[in-house]
Amino acid sequence: MLKIFLWGTGAVAKQILRESDCFSQYDVIGFIDNDKNKVNTSFCGREVFFPEILSELVPDKIIVLTDYFEEIKEQIRKIFPKLIDRVENKNYFFKQRLLIRYKNCQDLEIKSLINYVENNGLQVFNYDFVKKYEKLKIEIYFDIDCGMYFVYHKGKKMYFARFLNTMEKVRRYYKNILMEQDEKSPHRYLDSQFDVKKGDIVVDTGVAEGNFSLDIIDKVSKLYMIEADARWVEALEKTFEGYQDKVIFFNNYISSIDDGQYATLDNLITEPIDFIKMDIEGGEWDALLGAEQVIERSPKLKCAICSYHGDFDEILIKHVLKKYKMDCSTTEGYMWFPEKIRQTYVSSRLCRGIVRAEKNNFNICEKIS
Repeated sequence: MLKIFLWGTGAVAKQILRESDCFSQYDVIGFIDNDKNKVNTSFCGREVFFPEILSELVPDKIIVLTDYFEEIKEQIRKIFPKLIDRVENKNYFFKQRLLIRYKNCQDLEIKSLINYVENNGLQVFNYDFVKKYEKLKIEIYFDIDCGMYFVYHKGKKMYFARFLNTMEKVRRYYKNILMEQDEKSPHRYLDSQFDVKKGDIVVDTGVAEGNFSLDIIDKVSKLYMIEADARWVEALEKTFEGYQDKVIFFNNYISSIDDGQYATLDNLITEPIDFIKMDIEGGEWDALLGAEQVIERSPKLKCAICSYHGDFDEILIKHVLKKYKMDCSTTEGYMWFPEKIRQTYVSSRLCRGIVRAEKNNFNICEKIS
Protein backbone atom coordinates (compact mmCIF):
# COMPACT_ATOMS: atom_id res chain seq x y z
CA MET A 1 0.00 0.00 0.00
CA LEU A 2 1.44 3.38 -1.06
CA LYS A 3 2.38 5.78 1.71
CA ILE A 4 1.17 9.27 0.86
CA PHE A 5 1.07 12.78 2.25
CA LEU A 6 -1.85 14.98 1.25
CA TRP A 7 -0.88 18.65 0.90
CA GLY A 8 -3.70 21.09 1.57
CA THR A 9 -6.53 21.32 4.08
CA GLY A 10 -8.93 23.71 2.38
CA ALA A 11 -12.11 23.53 0.33
CA VAL A 12 -10.42 21.82 -2.62
CA ALA A 13 -9.11 19.05 -0.38
CA LYS A 14 -12.53 18.53 1.20
CA GLN A 15 -14.24 18.31 -2.17
CA ILE A 16 -11.77 15.82 -3.63
CA LEU A 17 -11.76 13.63 -0.55
CA ARG A 18 -15.56 13.42 -0.71
CA GLU A 19 -15.18 11.93 -4.19
CA SER A 20 -12.35 9.57 -3.25
CA ASP A 21 -11.95 6.47 -1.10
CA CYS A 22 -8.22 7.10 -0.70
CA PHE A 23 -8.19 6.34 3.05
CA SER A 24 -8.95 2.68 2.32
CA GLN A 25 -6.64 2.38 -0.69
CA TYR A 26 -3.57 4.26 0.59
CA ASP A 27 -1.58 4.62 3.77
CA VAL A 28 -2.30 8.29 4.42
CA ILE A 29 0.48 9.47 6.76
CA GLY A 30 -1.17 12.84 7.26
CA PHE A 31 -1.71 16.28 5.79
CA ILE A 32 0.79 19.05 5.07
CA ASP A 33 -0.08 22.75 5.14
CA ASN A 34 1.93 25.98 4.97
CA ASP A 35 -0.39 27.57 7.51
CA LYS A 36 1.38 27.30 10.86
CA ASN A 37 -1.95 27.75 12.66
CA LYS A 38 -3.11 24.39 11.31
CA VAL A 39 -0.01 22.44 12.37
CA ASN A 40 -0.63 19.88 15.15
CA THR A 41 -4.38 19.99 14.49
CA SER A 42 -6.29 17.27 12.63
CA PHE A 43 -8.04 17.21 9.27
CA CYS A 44 -10.28 14.38 8.14
CA GLY A 45 -8.97 12.29 11.02
CA ARG A 46 -5.28 12.74 10.21
CA GLU A 47 -2.62 14.98 11.76
CA VAL A 48 -1.58 18.18 9.98
CA PHE A 49 2.18 18.79 9.62
CA PHE A 50 4.39 21.65 8.50
CA PRO A 51 6.35 20.93 5.23
CA GLU A 52 9.55 20.19 7.18
CA ILE A 53 8.03 16.80 8.08
CA LEU A 54 9.27 15.64 4.66
CA SER A 55 12.83 15.63 6.00
CA GLU A 56 11.77 12.98 8.54
CA LEU A 57 9.02 10.98 6.84
CA VAL A 58 9.51 10.26 3.14
CA PRO A 59 6.30 9.19 1.36
CA ASP A 60 5.84 7.32 -1.90
CA LYS A 61 3.65 10.16 -3.16
CA ILE A 62 2.81 13.76 -2.23
CA ILE A 63 -0.67 14.62 -3.52
CA VAL A 64 -1.25 18.38 -3.75
CA LEU A 65 -4.94 19.00 -3.02
CA THR A 66 -5.03 22.72 -3.81
CA ASP A 67 -5.32 24.96 -6.87
CA TYR A 68 -1.74 26.16 -6.27
CA PHE A 69 0.00 23.08 -7.63
CA GLU A 70 2.75 24.87 -9.54
CA GLU A 71 3.66 27.05 -6.57
CA ILE A 72 3.78 24.13 -4.15
CA LYS A 73 5.68 21.97 -6.59
CA GLU A 74 8.27 24.73 -6.90
CA GLN A 75 8.46 24.96 -3.09
CA ILE A 76 9.16 21.23 -2.88
CA ARG A 77 11.70 21.47 -5.70
CA LYS A 78 13.69 24.07 -3.76
CA ILE A 79 13.54 22.45 -0.31
CA PHE A 80 13.28 18.72 -1.09
CA PRO A 81 14.55 18.30 -4.67
CA LYS A 82 14.88 14.54 -4.33
CA LEU A 83 11.13 14.27 -3.80
CA ILE A 84 10.04 16.23 -6.85
CA ASP A 85 9.27 13.11 -8.89
CA ARG A 86 6.84 11.98 -6.20
CA VAL A 87 4.61 15.07 -6.43
CA GLU A 88 1.17 14.65 -8.03
CA ASN A 89 -1.59 17.18 -8.66
CA LYS A 90 -5.06 17.20 -7.12
CA ASN A 91 -6.43 14.84 -9.79
CA TYR A 92 -4.22 11.91 -8.78
CA PHE A 93 -7.01 9.70 -7.46
CA PHE A 94 -9.14 10.36 -10.56
CA LYS A 95 -6.08 9.66 -12.69
CA GLN A 96 -5.96 6.14 -11.29
CA ARG A 97 -9.58 5.54 -12.32
CA LEU A 98 -8.86 6.84 -15.82
CA LEU A 99 -5.83 4.58 -16.21
CA ILE A 100 -7.90 1.57 -15.18
CA ARG A 101 -10.69 2.45 -17.65
CA TYR A 102 -8.33 2.76 -20.60
CA LYS A 103 -5.62 0.24 -19.72
CA ASN A 104 -6.64 -2.14 -22.54
CA CYS A 105 -7.63 0.53 -25.05
CA GLN A 106 -6.07 -0.03 -28.48
CA ASP A 107 -6.98 3.34 -29.99
CA LEU A 108 -3.63 4.97 -30.82
CA GLU A 109 -4.84 8.50 -30.08
CA ILE A 110 -6.10 7.55 -26.63
CA LYS A 111 -3.04 5.39 -25.90
CA SER A 112 -0.81 8.40 -26.59
CA LEU A 113 -2.91 10.56 -24.27
CA ILE A 114 -2.84 7.94 -21.50
CA ASN A 115 0.93 7.74 -21.79
CA TYR A 116 1.06 11.52 -21.32
CA VAL A 117 -1.16 11.28 -18.24
CA GLU A 118 1.02 8.59 -16.70
CA ASN A 119 4.10 10.79 -17.05
CA ASN A 120 2.62 14.22 -16.36
CA GLY A 121 -0.45 13.86 -14.20
CA LEU A 122 -4.10 14.30 -15.13
CA GLN A 123 -5.42 17.69 -16.26
CA VAL A 124 -8.34 18.97 -18.32
CA PHE A 125 -6.00 19.15 -21.34
CA ASN A 126 -3.42 16.37 -21.44
CA TYR A 127 -1.12 17.56 -24.19
CA ASP A 128 2.26 19.27 -24.41
CA PHE A 129 0.76 22.62 -25.45
CA VAL A 130 -0.36 23.29 -21.86
CA LYS A 131 3.24 23.57 -20.68
CA LYS A 132 3.77 26.93 -22.36
CA TYR A 133 1.06 28.40 -20.12
CA GLU A 134 2.47 27.15 -16.80
CA LYS A 135 4.74 30.18 -16.30
CA LEU A 136 3.13 32.54 -18.78
CA LYS A 137 3.30 36.15 -17.59
CA ILE A 138 -0.02 37.98 -17.87
CA GLU A 139 -0.43 41.70 -17.26
CA ILE A 140 -3.50 42.43 -15.11
CA TYR A 141 -4.94 45.95 -14.80
CA PHE A 142 -7.47 47.52 -12.44
CA ASP A 143 -9.96 50.12 -13.60
CA ILE A 144 -10.48 52.43 -10.62
CA ASP A 145 -13.49 54.08 -12.25
CA CYS A 146 -15.60 50.90 -12.39
CA GLY A 147 -13.75 48.79 -9.78
CA MET A 148 -13.09 45.80 -12.04
CA TYR A 149 -9.98 44.05 -13.29
CA PHE A 150 -9.24 43.78 -17.00
CA VAL A 151 -6.65 42.47 -19.44
CA TYR A 152 -5.76 43.47 -22.97
CA HIS A 153 -7.04 40.53 -25.00
CA LYS A 154 -5.61 40.78 -28.51
CA GLY A 155 -5.44 44.53 -28.09
CA LYS A 156 -8.94 44.99 -26.65
CA LYS A 157 -9.92 45.48 -23.00
CA MET A 158 -11.63 42.41 -21.50
CA TYR A 159 -13.23 43.04 -18.11
CA PHE A 160 -13.81 40.42 -15.43
CA ALA A 161 -16.77 40.00 -13.08
CA ARG A 162 -16.43 41.23 -9.52
CA PHE A 163 -16.27 37.72 -8.05
CA LEU A 164 -12.80 37.53 -9.64
CA ASN A 165 -11.61 40.03 -7.06
CA THR A 166 -7.85 39.47 -6.96
CA MET A 167 -5.15 39.65 -9.59
CA GLU A 168 -4.31 35.99 -9.00
CA LYS A 169 -7.90 34.87 -9.61
CA VAL A 170 -8.02 36.89 -12.83
CA ARG A 171 -4.64 35.55 -13.94
CA ARG A 172 -5.69 31.94 -13.44
CA TYR A 173 -9.02 32.46 -15.15
CA TYR A 174 -7.52 34.24 -18.15
CA LYS A 175 -4.75 31.67 -18.47
CA ASN A 176 -7.41 28.96 -18.78
CA ILE A 177 -9.16 30.97 -21.51
CA LEU A 178 -5.94 31.19 -23.51
CA MET A 179 -5.24 27.51 -22.99
CA GLU A 180 -8.68 26.34 -24.12
CA GLN A 181 -8.44 28.35 -27.35
CA ASP A 182 -4.88 27.31 -28.16
CA GLU A 183 -4.52 26.18 -31.78
CA LYS A 184 -3.87 22.62 -30.53
CA SER A 185 -6.67 22.56 -27.96
CA PRO A 186 -9.67 20.19 -28.24
CA HIS A 187 -11.77 23.12 -26.97
CA ARG A 188 -10.94 25.48 -29.85
CA TYR A 189 -14.12 26.90 -31.37
CA LEU A 190 -12.62 28.18 -34.63
CA ASP A 191 -9.74 27.49 -36.97
CA SER A 192 -8.68 28.52 -40.46
CA GLN A 193 -11.13 26.07 -42.08
CA PHE A 194 -14.04 26.64 -39.69
CA ASP A 195 -14.48 30.30 -38.97
CA VAL A 196 -16.84 33.24 -38.67
CA LYS A 197 -16.99 35.27 -41.90
CA LYS A 198 -17.14 39.00 -42.49
CA GLY A 199 -20.72 40.24 -42.12
CA ASP A 200 -22.03 37.13 -40.32
CA ILE A 201 -24.85 37.23 -37.80
CA VAL A 202 -23.65 35.25 -34.79
CA VAL A 203 -25.21 33.84 -31.62
CA ASP A 204 -22.85 33.42 -28.65
CA THR A 205 -24.68 31.24 -26.16
CA GLY A 206 -22.88 31.10 -22.83
CA VAL A 207 -20.80 34.25 -23.17
CA ALA A 208 -19.15 34.35 -19.70
CA GLU A 209 -16.26 36.86 -19.96
CA GLY A 210 -16.82 37.20 -23.73
CA ASN A 211 -13.56 35.96 -25.24
CA PHE A 212 -15.26 34.38 -28.27
CA SER A 213 -17.42 37.44 -28.93
CA LEU A 214 -14.48 39.81 -28.51
CA ASP A 215 -12.42 37.79 -31.00
CA ILE A 216 -15.06 38.12 -33.73
CA ILE A 217 -16.74 41.45 -32.91
CA ASP A 218 -15.04 43.39 -35.71
CA LYS A 219 -16.11 40.80 -38.31
CA VAL A 220 -19.79 40.41 -37.55
CA SER A 221 -22.72 42.54 -38.63
CA LYS A 222 -24.79 41.54 -35.60
CA LEU A 223 -23.99 39.60 -32.43
CA TYR A 224 -26.52 38.05 -30.09
CA MET A 225 -24.83 37.56 -26.71
CA ILE A 226 -26.62 35.28 -24.22
CA GLU A 227 -25.39 34.76 -20.65
CA ALA A 228 -27.40 33.32 -17.75
CA ASP A 229 -25.02 34.31 -14.95
CA ALA A 230 -25.99 37.85 -13.97
CA ARG A 231 -22.59 38.36 -12.33
CA TRP A 232 -21.05 38.75 -15.79
CA VAL A 233 -23.48 41.38 -17.10
CA GLU A 234 -21.68 44.43 -15.73
CA ALA A 235 -18.27 43.30 -17.00
CA LEU A 236 -19.67 42.44 -20.43
CA GLU A 237 -21.31 45.84 -20.74
CA LYS A 238 -17.94 47.43 -20.01
CA THR A 239 -16.04 45.20 -22.45
CA PHE A 240 -18.47 45.81 -25.31
CA GLU A 241 -19.43 49.41 -24.56
CA GLY A 242 -18.15 50.56 -27.95
CA TYR A 243 -20.21 48.03 -29.92
CA GLN A 244 -23.80 48.82 -28.91
CA ASP A 245 -24.76 49.21 -32.58
CA LYS A 246 -24.21 45.51 -33.31
CA VAL A 247 -24.67 43.73 -29.95
CA ILE A 248 -27.98 42.43 -28.57
CA PHE A 249 -27.70 41.02 -25.04
CA PHE A 250 -29.96 38.53 -23.22
CA ASN A 251 -29.61 37.46 -19.57
CA ASN A 252 -31.33 34.07 -19.96
CA TYR A 253 -30.82 30.37 -19.54
CA ILE A 254 -31.23 28.76 -22.96
CA SER A 255 -33.38 25.65 -22.99
CA SER A 256 -36.05 23.75 -24.92
CA ILE A 257 -38.81 25.66 -23.11
CA ASP A 258 -39.85 29.25 -22.53
CA ASP A 259 -40.55 29.74 -18.84
CA GLY A 260 -39.43 32.72 -16.79
CA GLN A 261 -35.68 33.13 -17.13
CA TYR A 262 -35.56 30.03 -19.36
CA ALA A 263 -35.87 30.83 -23.05
CA THR A 264 -35.51 29.09 -26.39
CA LEU A 265 -33.40 30.41 -29.24
CA ASP A 266 -36.53 30.13 -31.36
CA ASN A 267 -38.23 32.66 -29.09
CA LEU A 268 -35.30 35.08 -28.83
CA ILE A 269 -34.13 35.14 -32.47
CA THR A 270 -36.42 35.66 -35.43
CA GLU A 271 -33.98 36.09 -38.32
CA PRO A 272 -31.58 33.78 -40.20
CA ILE A 273 -28.17 33.50 -38.58
CA ASP A 274 -24.79 32.28 -39.73
CA PHE A 275 -23.06 30.92 -36.65
CA ILE A 276 -23.97 29.52 -33.22
CA LYS A 277 -21.36 29.03 -30.52
CA MET A 278 -22.71 27.25 -27.44
CA ASP A 279 -21.00 26.62 -24.08
CA ILE A 280 -23.69 26.27 -21.40
CA GLU A 281 -22.46 23.72 -18.87
CA GLY A 282 -24.24 20.62 -20.17
CA GLY A 283 -27.46 22.21 -21.41
CA GLU A 284 -26.29 22.29 -25.03
CA TRP A 285 -28.33 19.41 -26.44
CA ASP A 286 -31.49 20.63 -24.68
CA ALA A 287 -30.95 24.15 -25.98
CA LEU A 288 -30.61 22.80 -29.52
CA LEU A 289 -34.04 21.20 -29.19
CA GLY A 290 -35.40 24.71 -28.73
CA ALA A 291 -33.62 26.03 -31.82
CA GLU A 292 -35.37 24.09 -34.57
CA GLN A 293 -36.98 27.11 -36.23
CA VAL A 294 -33.93 29.35 -36.18
CA ILE A 295 -31.79 26.52 -37.59
CA GLU A 296 -34.40 25.80 -40.27
CA ARG A 297 -34.40 29.40 -41.50
CA SER A 298 -30.57 29.65 -41.53
CA PRO A 299 -29.26 28.00 -44.74
CA LYS A 300 -25.58 28.90 -44.22
CA LEU A 301 -25.46 27.98 -40.54
CA LYS A 302 -22.38 26.70 -38.75
CA CYS A 303 -22.32 25.56 -35.11
CA ALA A 304 -19.56 25.05 -32.52
CA ILE A 305 -21.16 23.22 -29.59
CA CYS A 306 -19.33 22.15 -26.42
CA SER A 307 -19.66 18.39 -25.92
CA TYR A 308 -17.57 17.64 -22.81
CA HIS A 309 -19.95 18.68 -20.02
CA GLY A 310 -21.54 15.22 -19.86
CA ASP A 311 -20.24 11.75 -20.62
CA PHE A 312 -22.68 11.25 -23.49
CA ASP A 313 -23.24 14.83 -24.65
CA GLU A 314 -21.44 14.28 -27.96
CA ILE A 315 -23.93 11.56 -28.88
CA LEU A 316 -26.94 13.66 -27.86
CA ILE A 317 -25.72 16.80 -29.63
CA LYS A 318 -24.94 14.96 -32.86
CA HIS A 319 -28.33 13.26 -32.78
CA VAL A 320 -30.15 16.58 -32.63
CA LEU A 321 -27.98 18.30 -35.25
CA LYS A 322 -28.25 15.41 -37.70
CA LYS A 323 -32.03 15.56 -37.38
CA TYR A 324 -31.67 19.20 -38.43
CA LYS A 325 -29.81 18.10 -41.58
CA MET A 326 -26.39 19.25 -40.42
CA ASP A 327 -23.07 17.51 -41.06
CA CYS A 328 -21.17 16.92 -37.83
CA SER A 329 -17.52 16.52 -36.92
CA THR A 330 -15.48 17.01 -33.76
CA THR A 331 -12.31 18.87 -32.91
CA GLU A 332 -9.19 16.75 -32.58
CA GLY A 333 -8.09 15.49 -29.19
CA TYR A 334 -9.86 14.71 -25.94
CA MET A 335 -10.67 16.50 -22.70
CA TRP A 336 -11.08 15.22 -19.16
CA PHE A 337 -13.59 17.43 -17.39
CA PRO A 338 -14.50 16.66 -13.75
CA GLU A 339 -17.13 19.33 -13.07
CA LYS A 340 -20.18 17.88 -14.79
CA ILE A 341 -23.32 19.46 -13.42
CA ARG A 342 -25.76 16.74 -14.51
CA GLN A 343 -23.61 13.93 -13.05
CA THR A 344 -23.20 13.17 -9.37
CA TYR A 345 -19.77 11.58 -9.83
CA VAL A 346 -16.39 12.63 -11.19
CA SER A 347 -16.12 11.08 -14.62
CA SER A 348 -13.32 8.80 -15.73
CA ARG A 349 -14.21 9.20 -19.40
CA LEU A 350 -12.39 11.18 -22.07
CA CYS A 351 -14.64 13.40 -24.20
CA ARG A 352 -14.33 15.33 -27.44
CA GLY A 353 -14.30 19.06 -26.78
CA ILE A 354 -16.41 20.58 -29.55
CA VAL A 355 -18.97 19.27 -32.03
CA ARG A 356 -18.77 21.36 -35.18
CA ALA A 357 -21.68 21.29 -37.60
CA GLU A 358 -22.63 22.80 -40.95
CA LYS A 359 -25.89 22.86 -42.89
CA ASN A 360 -25.68 20.22 -45.63
CA ASN A 361 -28.80 21.30 -47.55
CA PHE A 362 -31.64 23.78 -47.40
CA ASN A 363 -34.41 21.29 -46.72
CA ILE A 364 -36.86 21.77 -43.91
CA CYS A 365 -35.68 20.13 -40.71
CA GLU A 366 -37.17 16.82 -39.74
CA LYS A 367 -39.21 16.88 -36.62
CA ILE A 368 -37.49 15.23 -33.66
CA SER A 369 -39.52 12.29 -32.55
